[in-house]
Amino acid sequence: MVESSVETIESTEKKSKDLTIKECVHPLPNNCFPLAHQVAGHFFGKGRTKLGLLQTQDGLVLKPVQSPPRGEREHNFFKRLFLSDESELNQDEIALRSLCPTYRGSLIHNDIVYIKMDDIAYGFKHPTVIDYKIGRITYDPEASQEKIARQIKKYPPVEKIGFQLIGMRVFNQEDATFRHYDKSFGRNLSEDELIHGLALYYQFHQTPQIRAIKETIRKFEEIKVWFEKQRTYHFYASSLIVIYEAYLEDTLNEYLKHSTESKENELNNNDLMLANCLSSVRIVMADFAHVFPANDTIDANYLYGLTRLIEYLKFLISPEYKFQDVRIKDRNRIKN
Repeated sequence: MVESSVETIESTEKKSKDLTIKECVHPLPNNCFPLAHQVAGHFFGKGRTKLGLLQTQDGLVLKPVQSPPRGEREHNFFKRLFLSDESELNQDEIALRSLCPTYRGSLIHNDIVYIKMDDIAYGFKHPTVIDYKIGRITYDPEASQEKIARQIKKYPPVEKIGFQLIGMRVFNQEDATFRHYDKSFGRNLSEDELIHGLALYYQFHQTPQIRAIKETIRKFEEIKVWFEKQRTYHFYASSLIVIYEAYLEDTLNEYLKHSTESKENELNNNDLMLANCLSSVRIVMADFAHVFPANDTIDANYLYGLTRLIEYLKFLISPEYKFQDVRIKDRNRIKN
């Protein structure tokens, strides 16, 4: 995928469905088409295998199982977490279920095994999406020296920053389009510029989505509490996916404006609508191909990255933060 691309709201789903005809290297399962709001990972019709994430009309995502041992490790992780009886799991694993997309079994189509899981963007009208890869170490304990060297070279600042921006879908209110920024954009941002990449996702170039940021921080801190206690798994090259409605701030402002003019019973209704809007900020952990036993130790690598990400977001809503538009840098890179 190119570093950034523009899509209208109307064209997004049509473009994904068109791929089922134009780039159908692997015949797709019935009623499936390429995931319209995907921002990172393997894209259907791209790369060496041409395999990628798919979606269904009824709110599922299908992820092709990777080659062993990565694919088997991820699939076994899902099956243990969601197919095991609670008596077979420890308290860490039971709590972890709520942080992951729900596993809905598997599907074999043309000898390709797909993991089926809930699509957390299902029901959204205009989902804005970002994919954070968490941890300053992105290679697992089984990685070769060559693999370690390649991973370190990809984005050296991650050693200090603790996370990477590897893809996002940013909304532009002026012309009602989304712009897709991939991992090349994120890795081209310096340590000082990364904060402005996060601000771009939260629409500081138009209407800053402050409430979405606050809700993201709140949910990240809940995940952090789990990581401060759990000693079951270590997660390498794993992601946190954040999704919120593009018009969230404008919608909430309308609700709050209306609530000041309402009677008490109407005010309660608006409070309920406010809560419903904030619940549309959804976050899940993703990418479990490099999950290893923790051997009764804290996952310090993941915890460091998550803590740093929370710090970045808190600075984003502080009076000290001044937005700089890194879209200019993106345009200059494409031009050159």
